Amino acid sequence: MAGLEALHELATTTLLPSRPDADLDRFARLATIALGTPVGLVSMVSTSGQVFPGCVGLPEPWQSERATPLTHSLCRHVVTSGRTFVVDDAREDPLTAGSAAIPDLDVVAYAGAPLRLADPDRPAGPDDPATPVVGVLCAIDSRPRPWTRAQVAVLEDLAAACSAELSLRLVQERQRLLLALAGSLVGARTVPEVQSAVAAVTRAQLGGATALLVLREEQDRLRVADPAALPPGADRAWRTARLADALPAPTAVREHRPFLFADRAELCAAFPLVAARAVPAGLGASAFLPLLVGGETLGALVLLWQEERAVLQGEEEVWSALAGFTAQALHRAQLEGRQRSRAEVLQRSLLPTLPRVDTLRLVGRYVPAGRREQVGGDWYDAVVLPDGATTVVVGDVAGHDVAAAGSMGQVRGLLRAFAWDRAEPPTDVVGRLDRAMLGLGVDALATLVLGRVEQSAEQAARGVRGLRWTNAGHPPPVLLHPDGRTELLTTRPDLLVGLLGDAARHDHAVEVADGSVLLLYTDGLIEHRGRSLARGLELVRECLARLHGLPLEELLDALLAELVGASPEDDCALLAVAFDPQPPR
Repeated sequence: MAGLEALHELATTTLLPSRPDADLDRFARLATIALGTPVGLVSMVSTSGQVFPGCVGLPEPWQSERATPLTHSLCRHVVTSGRTFVVDDAREDPLTAGSAAIPDLDVVAYAGAPLRLADPDRPAGPDDPATPVVGVLCAIDSRPRPWTRAQVAVLEDLAAACSAELSLRLVQERQRLLLALAGSLVGARTVPEVQSAVAAVTRAQLGGATALLVLREEQDRLRVADPAALPPGADRAWRTARLADALPAPTAVREHRPFLFADRAELCAAFPLVAARAVPAGLGASAFLPLLVGGETLGALVLLWQEERAVLQGEEEVWSALAGFTAQALHRAQLEGRQRSRAEVLQRSLLPTLPRVDTLRLVGRYVPAGRREQVGGDWYDAVVLPDGATTVVVGDVAGHDVAAAGSMGQVRGLLRAFAWDRAEPPTDVVGRLDRAMLGLGVDALATLVLGRVEQSAEQAARGVRGLRWTNAGHPPPVLLHPDGRTELLTTRPDLLVGLLGDAARHDHAVEVADGSVLLLYTDGLIEHRGRSLARGLELVRECLARLHGLPLEELLDALLAELVGASPEDDCALLAVAFDPQPPR
């Protein structure tokens, strides 16, 4: 298995922890039984000391603490030599005579065999230099004793069995890491979500590593997707780079290969330009992994650790899989992002520029459904008529695709023409739309509310305006009165447009006082999973009453934030009409 010489660190942090391990205690106990000693240990030696995840027979407090400093370690001679080490009387051997383990741990006779990580399909011998030593299985006696060749062979056989257990754990750790990443990336549909998922998994599974997505952009530049994810001390120069720069991330992208560094010094030696930039505080090891999909390089995944990782360059399969999963998720997120962007541009191009009307302010909002690349059929519109009245409309063509958007454009265009052409009640305008859709073959169904705002001289004297409207199967408008009261303009809705050329339609009328706001909307404002339509309408009225007094633009933004949120389940179109006070005539 390639790169196994680099797995010692994973073993020391995950496979051989300092806490008691029942399976490794069992191997320590088997060593005492097989060799007839009072003490058996499965130990792991690092630069700072040794720990005993498997431990039987040590005197207290060592048995409970499961750790000693290096001054008490004979196992370090096994790790440094990579070979089985035995001593009949440690007090007499020049290599061990000064060890504090002799008086403190009552160590006299010692036999230790190396624990190695190996390919489960290719067992390794106790002295196989191709596989790294990650720990020691040892037997200890408090009296001098000669170790027979048979006893050493039994100890090495037990060590081989223990090594196989650790190698199997390593495979499971690899799988756990990759499964955790794959599971986290399944639901990631945007670049920030990919960044967040990778960061969470690497932080939890890779010793607290900081993960950064570095994206390739136009003009052959690279940019960190989320500058806020940069560790402390990384200056602005870490945020962007040119593809041609002699830096690790651009080089990984250019050359399609990973760059791995055990510590800061190794990184700066390989790429001196890094030293000229502010290096993150406490930077230790680092990895720069190209993100490749179908021969295209999307950027790089950068992993930064605070501690050194002297054997980082192993586990090539893991790093390759880690980068591969990330690249696929990033590619999907970028593709969906471009599709959403194009869809939204198309959708917004179909929406109108609202006219300016004296003492009648019109503000529209359109919010596309979250995580969807398709366009929809929601729209709003307003037309100032030759007679001075204003027609307002909000509608929703059934469907969430380009066909729905195209049909919406046709319906909107017909309505604009019919409304401007004649001074007639809303029912007549919508009736002409019914007949035109059938006659012209506009294959669509739509709900809508169309209203006509007008004013007679008598109404002007009283400070009110008339609103006549018809409702074709659409949610009812809401009227926000000057005092903050809300009124739902509920009527029995007529048939959807596009079904019959002679559908019965009805006009409704109300007088609207100056200072009021009329809200027309599509069902994306009120329809949500787990919430009834009636409750949705109640929430609209509650929010409007509470937000009463805000400027019109702020009121709409706050309403959308509360009822729709950042990831709408459906498209939502709003048209608000503010009836401003009129100057005296």
